Amino acid sequence: MPFAPAGDAPVTVPAFHRGTFEVRTSADAFLSLPGWSKGQAWVNGFHLGRYWNRGPQRTLYVPAPVLRPGANELVLLELHGTTATRALLTGTPDLGPENTW
Repeated sequence: MPFAPAGDAPVTVPAFHRGTFEVRTSADAFLSLPGWSKGQAWVNGFHLGRYWNRGPQRTLYVPAPVLRPGANELVLLELHGTTATRALLTGTPDLGPENTW
């Protein structure tokens, strides 16, 4: 899902980023934010949680009831700045490396 440009003004941090995406059928999903560094994520006003590129968790859980058939909104509060312009919804979680104690 691409994010709308902020215009000609330089992006300062922290900054909110907003994008929209389409869903045919609501189902559990996981939000992946490659290239984003640290912040918070909301889908349709529902707070998914905090993300951080240091991990260990690399995806955020998006419950099926949060997603609506048709247009949906993603809002990110990026605290450190990013050059990324995309976010991904996937059907599988990425919880980082497994600990082998």
